[in-house]
Amino acid sequence: MKKTCFFSLFFVAVFALFTQEVIIDMRYNVLRPEPSRDYFNWASGNRRIQDSYNAVTGASAARSTREFDSIRFDTMTSRRYTLPRGIRHILLFPVSSRQYTDNFHLTVQEEGKKLRIRFIVYGTVYQIQTDDDKKIDIRTGCFLAENITERNSPVSPLRARYVKPGGNASDINALDWDKINFVPDTAAPEASRKYTGVLTAGYSNGVLTINGVLDLL
Repeated sequence: MKKTCFFSLFFVAVFALFTQEVIIDMRYNVLRPEPSRDYFNWASGNRRIQDSYNAVTGASAARSTREFDSIRFDTMTSRRYTLPRGIRHILLFPVSSRQYTDNFHLTVQEEGKKLRIRFIVYGTVYQIQTDDDKKIDIRTGCFLAENITERNSPVSPLRARYVKPGGNASDINALDWDKINFVPDTAAPEASRKYTGVLTAGYSNGVLTINGVLDLL
């Protein structure tokens, strides 16, 4: 009886571990620094993390940059993406140095009732698209294009083929978006676990918010 009970409890514990939802709540002022108001709060299982940028250490106060890897990867050995790469990047903007994130040229554009979020991280352009209700389906609303810049570093000139005629490759505003070939940004097909879910975005007076719940498929 004790053995049966033990294995039952073990199975329940393991099942709970791999069916945990992730609750997301994030705020970031796109237009100007607001470290005292920007945040990235998230919860999974028994973890409840309230995070923001720590100016003293120059890093995230609750170490979400590292701790969120338990959500981002299926295991810490295989390190296969469980969700779109762009989702992880955008969520960490509030807990990173502004001097660092300003290199990523984050923009939020309103297109009718939709929002289009774009940024560049280490030579890869990310685009996150909402529907008319400001919903982001992480399986269908995220896109990327790699090798847009000469080097995969925070500061690097654009590759010549992506520059507008007569533009300066060192000026991100010279990027010709019509030449970008976006592909879906999704979880890795071979990942042993993957997240699904719909997040709600908001944008008002330069402030971007994203919140919602992610569930394992």
